[in-house]
Amino acid sequence: MNDTPLVLCRRTAEQITVDGVLSERSWAAVEPITLCRTDTGDAARFRTEVRLLWDDTYLYASFHCVDPDIWANMVLRDAPLWEEEVVEMFLDPNRSGNAYFEFVVNPLNTLTDVFVLNRWGQFKPLRDWNAEGVKHAVVVDGDPSDPLSEDRSWTMECAIPFRELVTAPNIPPKSGDSWRGNFYRIEQGYEWQEYTAWSPTGEVNFHHPERFGTIVFTSETA
Repeated sequence: MNDTPLVLCRRTAEQITVDGVLSERSWAAVEPITLCRTDTGDAARFRTEVRLLWDDTYLYASFHCVDPDIWANMVLRDAPLWEEEVVEMFLDPNRSGNAYFEFVVNPLNTLTDVFVLNRWGQFKPLRDWNAEGVKHAVVVDGDPSDPLSEDRSWTMECAIPFRELVTAPNIPPKSGDSWRGNFYRIEQGYEWQEYTAWSPTGEVNFHHPERFGTIVFTSETA
């Protein structure tokens, strides 16, 4: 666990509008974390930048994905989005490794959210669980419905209500609280597949809570 990464999550000094544009000054003030190949830790083919913010109500996250071939088909909530191109966020507020939350969004702004039990080798995703009040938006520089379009990137922005993350020791968090978690992306082109992570898991499997990094909430504002 000592080699897993750590990120400071700073408070936003302004109201965040979840529209996928990232126009607020707070986003620009946050140093991004980047993803690498989850199996090897090597540099990714296409860059992914993740940023975090928080206030008394929400945890905010944004993903900016360089992608010359953006595509997605699924539009129903809780569809198996991981079969397509997606970004993913896993959150373990009480640091147990036994129960954590999974949020997945594709370039069509479809959301899948799962409460995962993962203990003693038994993996049980509770896909009927839904986080109420999640805000999410996607902006695509390209056209995910046209395989011949000249695509460049897509950006996902979301706000997750702390009240839905019921395993957290404090809601909202207190400055200095630390959670475990990880951030992922699945990139699928015509000639490649790439699975990337903030904290590499050592294989093409994101469900390794022992490899989660640390998210520390700070009262320092962005």
